[in-house]
Amino acid sequence: MPDFRKFLYPFSWLYGFGVKLRNWLFDKRVIKSHAFEMPIIGIGNLSAGGTGKTPMAEYVLKLLLENDLKPALLSRGYRRNTKGFGIVKTYSDAAKVGDEPYQIKRKLPDAVVVVCEDRVEGVRRIREEFTEVDVIVLDDSFQHRKLKSGINILLTDFNKPFFNDQLLPVGMLREPQTGKNRADIIIVTKCAEQPVNSIKQEWIKKINPSPAQSVFFTCITYQSLIKADFEGEEEERFPIANIKGYEILLFTGIANPRPLQDFLSRWDTTLDTVIFPDHYKFTMKDMEKIKQRWESISTLNKLVITTEKDWRRLEASTEVRALRELPLYFLPIEVGWGKEEKSSFDNKILEYVRANTRIS
Repeated sequence: MPDFRKFLYPFSWLYGFGVKLRNWLFDKRVIKSHAFEMPIIGIGNLSAGGTGKTPMAEYVLKLLLENDLKPALLSRGYRRNTKGFGIVKTYSDAAKVGDEPYQIKRKLPDAVVVVCEDRVEGVRRIREEFTEVDVIVLDDSFQHRKLKSGINILLTDFNKPFFNDQLLPVGMLREPQTGKNRADIIIVTKCAEQPVNSIKQEWIKKINPSPAQSVFFTCITYQSLIKADFEGEEEERFPIANIKGYEILLFTGIANPRPLQDFLSRWDTTLDTVIFPDHYKFTMKDMEKIKQRWESISTLNKLVITTEKDWRRLEASTEVRALRELPLYFLPIEVGWGKEEKSSFDNKILEYVRANTRIS
């Protein structure tokens, strides 16, 4: 640990005291939590981002849609340039609604997607304006205790689990490790592959769940590359296995690009990476930098790759036009499950929803 971090401990203790006091006030009902008579599924984490909330939200929404339910996603729309309640459309501007809600709407157009930093107000507006909605999925909701979820899903990154982390600003935890006790389901995300049973048991021991809590393990499943669409053309896919032998220029602004870098490196590729901060707003200068890096690669077998989230943030911008002559692709991801764990998780979600909604 760098020596300078020891000077941050007093701030971490002060922060932790404030968070513990706030949680105590909610636990003792001094501060009230609002409950609604409909199923609400919360997805969140203890750390400051990077645990895979967006693909998990997509998975849950898809599961609900495939079972003839009518779900809505409620997100705050992190780093959007607007305030208040907003309805996300497939043609929305990601800057106005947030890159993650926009990405979800593009992938799942049949789901209602809205943004509102006041989650209680957001649920009220959904119930008023979308009377057909029978279940709400809350994105990044674990610390938003003014709204009570019927089932709480807590995510933790396999590469940086909450039990090895510390409170901000020393570590990345937004609340103490004991916050995991509020979860109904704990999911270890971003495993390189499905862990063997002995590793699962070791992790479960460290997580130390209560008898009422379920623990699952998921990995990232990378899909085919999709060519960036500048002209409204038909979607063009590039099988991921075909990148073998290519030189890849990867640029991305996500919380943790390391799993993506590791994945691309496995395909016998040469990888050059340009990393930006999470939810980064790209500038023309950034586009020129990427273009110059591209031109410095001498081989003919070369591609430019970014993440789906980065592309959704970029696609409507004028800046990205600087890259239109490049073979630019984005890489979608999905949640990967072991067969038995998938069935168990799906059943828990569907049983909860069906027991708490008018649909049976």
